[in-house]
Amino acid sequence: MKKWIQDLVLGIVLLVFSVVSFVYAYIMQDASAKYFLARADTYILLWTGILGILSVALIVRSLRKRPSEPAPKIVTKRVLVTVVIIALYIALLETLGFVVSSVLMLLSLLLFFTLEAKGKLRGKELLKQVLVCLLITVITVAAVYCLFSMALGVRLPAGIFK
Repeated sequence: MKKWIQDLVLGIVLLVFSVVSFVYAYIMQDASAKYFLARADTYILLWTGILGILSVALIVRSLRKRPSEPAPKIVTKRVLVTVVIIALYIALLETLGFVVSSVLMLLSLLLFFTLEAKGKLRGKELLKQVLVCLLITVITVAAVYCLFSMALGVRLPAGIFK
């Protein structure tokens, strides 16, 4: 497939998504907030509007230039692994809870991308990378949990810790 055709298809899909999302957000307006910028739907309208404008720009650019170069592959090993890990995260979120499933998801993604970028590691270097990924994961999940659960009062799925 040529790159311009791929860009055209992507632009059309994103445009349809942005229009549907914009209409849905417009219909579901939050009238409880006193100020327009304080409403939840304001930012959905803003971002879907921006996505719609950029989608039109992508469609116009793909129709004007029409480069003959072949399109790069979209579905690669990295994409497939990422989609599978995120799908598993979504499937296990209610069962395992936010903390456990988030640690597993983030650690899996970090290890996959780190080890793929660094090549084959052995011994102490592998252990060092695993520990760095584990530290980043624990700090990130703890920070997100504290922000949403404690600071914002959002109930996150407890899972096995019920």
